[in-house]
Amino acid sequence: MAQAARRLGVQAACWKAWECDRAAPQSNRLAMMAGILAVSPSWLLSGIGAGPLELEANDRAALLQELQIASAEAVASQKRVQQIVALLGSVPVAGDSP
Repeated sequence: MAQAARRLGVQAACWKAWECDRAAPQSNRLAMMAGILAVSPSWLLSGIGAGPLELEANDRAALLQELQIASAEAVASQKRVQQIVALLGSVPVAGDSP
């Protein structure tokens, strides 16, 4: 809540008041709030429409596996970049003196 309030530019107490129906955000804040929360403004107001994406346990596991694969690929790519940089460092460049 505090992080979302900070992103919206309001105090956490203000956000909490909105959540507890003690206050209501202005319409421009409501639209920004919906963007921060990745929901539609109508969902915030009424619960109707595109709400938050909730991942099932198997979806979360699949995403974690994809993340691990992508991470391993990134490490391999970084090693290859380092190898290429090392090779470039050992190759004389035209115009350089020996």
